[in-house]
Amino acid sequence: MLLEDVLEEYLYHCQAKGFTKKTMINKRQELKQLKEYLIVKRGIVDLENITPHDLEAYMRLKQKDKLQPQSIVTMFKLIRAFFLGV
Repeated sequence: MLLEDVLEEYLYHCQAKGFTKKTMINKRQELKQLKEYLIVKRGIVDLENITPHDLEAYMRLKQKDKLQPQSIVTMFKLIRAFFLGV
């Protein structure tokens, strides 16, 4: 299953659940960054090919970019919710 398709489906699901506009903007932005990282840096286009190692590498990249700890926690929760919901 293509990563891009699954991400769009997940965002549609979140919108249907009634998430606020601000929350949807944040989710869309973070998932877009994750998608770009996975496609460009890791060469992954299918959801099935994503490993925990890929996600850990993404988190380390965000830490190296000096993202605030609370922002990293929030980002991790969003990513975890996506993968648990898929």
